[in-house]
Amino acid sequence: MFENLNQPYQFNNNFKHNARTILLVSMGFILIVLYIQPLGINFLKSEHDGYFVLGAGLLTAAVLFLNTLFFPGLFPRMFDPAKWTIKKELIWNFWMFANLFVVYTFMAWLAKATAYTDLPFFRTGALSLLPLILFNLISYNFSLKMKVGNMIDSGKTWLKEEISAFQNPPELESVHLVAENKKQAFAEEVERVLLIHSSGNYVEIYWIDRKLSVRKRLFRQSFTNVEKALETSDIMQKCHRCWMVNINKVTKLKRTANGYHLELDRLDFPIPVSRNWVPSFKEKLN
Repeated sequence: MFENLNQPYQFNNNFKHNARTILLVSMGFILIVLYIQPLGINFLKSEHDGYFVLGAGLLTAAVLFLNTLFFPGLFPRMFDPAKWTIKKELIWNFWMFANLFVVYTFMAWLAKATAYTDLPFFRTGALSLLPLILFNLISYNFSLKMKVGNMIDSGKTWLKEEISAFQNPPELESVHLVAENKKQAFAEEVERVLLIHSSGNYVEIYWIDRKLSVRKRLFRQSFTNVEKALETSDIMQKCHRCWMVNINKVTKLKRTANGYHLELDRLDFPIPVSRNWVPSFKEKLN
């Protein structure tokens, strides 16, 4: 239970809002005390009672001003919103209640208010809670509006980003190859291509189609021209004078009696790696 007192609590340090709230609370306190007459206290009996209500209203504004505007500005570390907790909020409210209790008692004695002849301490305490309740209700309502506003703004920002991403999808790196006879072409997202292998005057291309099946195609083109077409790619990497693999599909670099080999996802045969390329693949795989 006591651990919950250390939970974060939103501290309202908005100067403009607090100044406006203090004015509203002070005026509201005066009107409620005069016309609603809480606890059955009639403050319109005599001139002294009217002086008390007016003085108490002004003192309420002074106490709230000191505790919500002056002290937070004078001691910013003590009232740091990032470190404000439920426990601090309760202590702070109890402190303001004690302040109001003292000034109301002093004002009742100074104005000689006749309404305080019966149970003065009880009535003073009850009235001291009134401005605190009003102030906290208004502050809580303001904080709630701020939270809702921030959530709406955040949602709008997220929606704009989603719409923008949908309307302007990122360009995916692709493999575009044209056969030497200009009659054949191969175009696919580079992430779907598994490897390209030189086979004489042809190249073999292994890729994953839209049905997630591994496909193979023999394509009349020189391996040198394929290298030039993919020289800027960070995904398709040469591992042998006749082999080029998708670095993202490599699952293992394995050393055997015949040298190093690569194992690729979805393929059941090894791909040779030249000694010159072994350090590069070790680094990338790590």
